[in-house]
Amino acid sequence: MSIYDEKSKEVTQEVEEKSNGSLYEALHNQLATLVDYNDSIIFLNDEITDHTLTDLIIRMRSLLQNREDKTAPVNLMINSPGGDVHEMLGIIDYIESLEVKVNTICRGKAFSAAAVILTCGTGVRMISRNSTLMFHQASSMISGKLTDVSNTVDFVRKVENDIYNILAGKSKHDMDWWKNQMRSDLYLTADKALELGVVDQII
Repeated sequence: MSIYDEKSKEVTQEVEEKSNGSLYEALHNQLATLVDYNDSIIFLNDEITDHTLTDLIIRMRSLLQNREDKTAPVNLMINSPGGDVHEMLGIIDYIESLEVKVNTICRGKAFSAAAVILTCGTGVRMISRNSTLMFHQASSMISGKLTDVSNTVDFVRKVENDIYNILAGKSKHDMDWWKNQMRSDLYLTADKALELGVVDQII
């Protein structure tokens, strides 16, 4: 469950208590705990699940509509254990669709899907000195008929190749290098991440 979901009951109660208040106002108050309007910061702190993409789009739209400087880069602050690959790709697509640049910043950890999102920032990609990144292969729980299993394996391989291609385009290494390195969990310090070109700056 995301922070957005955890606070939904509070928002509902607020709406009920304020008979003259609007739903938009209540949602805006809720988003204030997840968005720093002054510094254009969006926080990605949870596991990346079914709700994460929608949550992020809601917060991003609120930030872009309510901040004073409409053209300044947005800062996506990441401290996440990773999660679902489909939501990860959706977040990357959304970031790349925006007219403003999105700086990605790791403070703490960015594992799995979160590490790929960090790497795909469209502005400056940053990591704090003692943070850790981790990349690994896409995984899937496979069960069912033989034909279904075969189709799932083929799909997972395609998604894996897409991820290797994305990382190759955003770093100093090609697809084959990433494929070989990600056969097991690949942990990176800030210095190593900078050396490989998955971030641009250590902060």
